[in-house]
Amino acid sequence: MIEALIGAAIACLAAMVTLGVVVSRRPPSRIDVAGYALRGRGVALAKPFTLLGYSPLLFVLSAIAVTVAVVVHAGRPAIVTLLVTQALSQIATTVVKLGFRRPRQTTWVGYHEPDMSFPSGHTTTAVVFFAGFAILALHAPFPPAAAAALAAPLLVCVVAIPWSRLALGAHYVTDILGGALFGAAWLCAALAGIVALYARSAHHV
Repeated sequence: MIEALIGAAIACLAAMVTLGVVVSRRPPSRIDVAGYALRGRGVALAKPFTLLGYSPLLFVLSAIAVTVAVVVHAGRPAIVTLLVTQALSQIATTVVKLGFRRPRQTTWVGYHEPDMSFPSGHTTTAVVFFAGFAILALHAPFPPAAAAALAAPLLVCVVAIPWSRLALGAHYVTDILGGALFGAAWLCAALAGIVALYARSAHHV
């Protein structure tokens, strides 16, 4: 399991870098141009989903997750690992953006962010944070219905946050793909760490 997750992380990272090299040195591709059709659609819904990708709301959600873990006396190592991974992934995204230096689109709907475009940090967060917590929720010591109820809105965010970036004109489609690959690499690494932590804990029992 751990080896497979590490292999998947490496593969996703390699795919992200390859995609970044291609798209950062060329004009927008056909898929990027096709993505323009989403710009300006559903803006009222896109704005709150985009806000979920920023630090203030992520901090609130993180505090809720830690509080739940403390109350139920379960999942604290996994949650801490995921939160550390989320923080590291955003630092890494900032560095990678400086490396590829792909300019943002010039037509925005709303606030114009000054940083580079590839990969999408919001999409990386959608995968690491929201998909990661959905996985943890499904493995939490809750009744299946309760676990599914917790995971469902998190999984909606995994899709809706990247969509919101296209609706607001903040990213190209290939930025979203790059962010998804980068996020998947970090999430696989985090899951490998979580599996290793619990395997070690079980070994010492």
